[in-house]
Amino acid sequence: MNEGDVRPNTFLIGAQKSATTSLYNWVAQHPEVCGPSSLKDFPFFSRDTFFEKGIGSLQDAYKEEGCAGESIVMQGCVQYMYYPAAIERIYGFDSNAKILVVLRNPVDRAISAYEYFKKMKLETLNFNEAIDRESERMESGDIQVKSGLTYRSHGLYGKQMEHVYRFFPKKQVMVIKYEEVQNNPSQVVKKVYEFLGVDKGYEPEYNLLNKTGSVKSSLVQTLFFKQSNIRKALVNIIDPILPLHRRTKIRWAINEWNTKESKADKEDFEFEKKQLYNYYIEDIKLLEKVTGIDFNEWKKEN
Repeated sequence: MNEGDVRPNTFLIGAQKSATTSLYNWVAQHPEVCGPSSLKDFPFFSRDTFFEKGIGSLQDAYKEEGCAGESIVMQGCVQYMYYPAAIERIYGFDSNAKILVVLRNPVDRAISAYEYFKKMKLETLNFNEAIDRESERMESGDIQVKSGLTYRSHGLYGKQMEHVYRFFPKKQVMVIKYEEVQNNPSQVVKKVYEFLGVDKGYEPEYNLLNKTGSVKSSLVQTLFFKQSNIRKALVNIIDPILPLHRRTKIRWAINEWNTKESKADKEDFEFEKKQLYNYYIEDIKLLEKVTGIDFNEWKKEN
């Protein structure tokens, strides 16, 4: 590696809608850590079109963001644990990398993801229809559909973590429960700092980011997030000017600004919850086996 090269050595790989954006932000505040917000959910290792540009394009993005000399260089994408090829690529890039994973009750995660993508104007079906059509969506050539609107399969953590451990030993992987992030963020962050080998006495500001909530302006949400000819035209204009990691940073800022705390049109998902509980039970047992962590609370039907 040439002097001055910046290479990520720590990866927050998921899971989707499990407070990863908040955790990434808290960890990145540490003076020994470089974790630009523009490189959170930048799918370099999971999307062929970015990976094929070569690692130099990723290193250039870190340099643009001012990373230089920090012992921990962090990159995150909630899709990494979902795509087996992404894990294999990360291992090929750095077999000594440290891996962070946040796992949320898969039933609650699926519902939260659905509500989020409804808010983002990307989901047009009701929840039951979306689950019924999941197999069809998984075969879709649309990366946005496959990566975001496949709510059930994202929660198969046992299968996904089994693949992670085929490449990375447990000493390099830290599994965190979403409930711990919610209930005791300071303790979680200290454990992460210790895992990364940085000063665990540092105390970040605990901002909560990427909450589902509801939108302030439907027009803004439609213009910037809904798949449409207008949005495609904007992307075609902006794409040559701003690289994806820069656009990602702008999209995060717009989404945060256009989100309010309250949830609108709260739906009753009792039927779907029962279906999902039965669907996940065996995979949760597998997750316990491969991680050695007790997830018994997830095996109790709500």
